[in-house]
Order: sequence, then structure tokens, then C-alpha cells
Amino acid sequence: MEGGRGRNTLEKLTLLKRGSESLIYRGMFLGIESIFKIRVNKKYRNVELDKKINSERTINEAKLMYSALSVGVNTPAILYVDPDNFEIIMEFLRGPTMKEVLRQYEDLTIFRNVGSMVGTMHNHGIVHGDLTTNNMILHNNQVFLIDFGLAKRSTEIEDLGTDVHVFLRSIESIHPELRDKIFSYFMEGYHNITGLGEEIEEKVNEIRMRGRYVDERRNKNRN
Repeated sequence: MEGGRGRNTLEKLTLLKRGSESLIYRGMFLGIESIFKIRVNKKYRNVELDKKINSERTINEAKLMYSALSVGVNTPAILYVDPDNFEIIMEFLRGPTMKEVLRQYEDLTIFRNVGSMVGTMHNHGIVHGDLTTNNMILHNNQVFLIDFGLAKRSTEIEDLGTDVHVFLRSIESIHPELRDKIFSYFMEGYHNITGLGEEIEEKVNEIRMRGRYVDERRNKNRN
């Protein structure tokens, strides 16, 4: 950032969200309305190790967002990256999350586009890692994927299936009455791009069965 990121600059920012991994601010950067994502220090970690981890994760997140954007996936544009301060500055996108929108949204076919975007990411070896409707913003009638903090590079079916499974769990927990329609449109778009629809659905079902087994075993141990 020009002139460095000092206390006076931070005081002009508005805190939007305080998470366990990062602080999200809104403010202006070079005259552009922007989001400032700053990773927080972990006091339980060695200072030097903490700095190394946060710096690497900041770089990794920015790279994966840029890679997704460059292959046609809707993500906020990266404006500035400061690994030393664990900071990413990105384009601010005005609009509600899909979690908020779905309370009154009627045209669910938009999830076909979401499936296409996720399929495009997977085709290029990018796994989002936290694919929930809370990490999707409806901006100018298009869905944008945000928060690549848990994203990674992978082409393993297990990782791709886990990504889709997280999405399915998200719509089941928040929008259970819309689950079948949303997931059907999502998988239609995903399969059109990857050709892996059937294989990924099988993997998702396998992951679900594993989860049920773990839950049943925990419940049995409690009793």
C-alpha cells in the first residue's frame, strides 16, 4: 500500500467481521472501495512460525483467487498483497450473500452457474475448501465466490468430492426445503464442465456414509 499501512490508515477502515483466522475491514484503497483481509496472530504458536504460516497462507490465498479469476471464475479482483502484514486488499462487491438471498429468491437455476464455476475451478486444480452459501455474493445478478482462506491445489477426487460435500451440507443445514433443486442445478452445471458428475456424487455419498458411521460410533460411546 502506498505510504505503508499505518495506524491512521487502519482507523479509517470499518470492521465488518472478526473471525478466528482474520479480520475483515471495508475501506478505500487508491480511490477504490475495497475489502481488507488481515490474518490474525495466534498466541499459542511460536512467533516466527506464526509469521511464516500467516505469510504463506496470505500468498497462497491471493494466488488461488487470482488463478480462479484468470480462468473465468467470478471472484473479487486482488488489488494488493502484503505478506509481511498478512494482508490482502481486494475489490469490494456490493450485494447480499446467497444465504441471505435464498430466503426470498425464486430462480434457483442460478446454481447451475455456481456448479459451472466450481467445475471450472476443479478442472484447473483449485479446491475452494469452504464452499457455503455464506461465501457466495450475488453482485449484479451474478454469483461471486469469496473467502479462499482454506483453498488449496488438488485434483484428487477425494478433495473435489469434499468440496461438493461441504456445499451440499451448507444447503441442507440452511435451506433444507430447497436442497434437492439447488443440488440438482449445481451438479448439472458441474457435470457440463467436468464430465465428473456421477463420480463426484458417488464420492459425496461415500463421504456422507463415513460421517454417519463416525456419528453413530460417537453416540454409541456416549451411551
